[in-house]
Amino acid sequence: MTATAGGSRIVALLRISAPGRDTTPSARSWCSCGRDLVAFGQRKAAALIADHTRHRTVCPLLTEGKEAA
Repeated sequence: MTATAGGSRIVALLRISAPGRDTTPSARSWCSCGRDLVAFGQRKAAALIADHTRHRTVCPLLTEGKEAA
């Protein structure tokens, strides 16, 4: 979430679904920069989670203003 003059807004979102035994976990990585990726299965979901974390450090919408802090 980032703060704006009118309040806060969601800029990036990671949704993880691990519903239980004998089901396929999934993950969705979304960012207002246009990123919208989905992964199914334990290994692919784990890789997308790691990639989402990396994306948060390089996306200009998420890093804007952090350099000055």
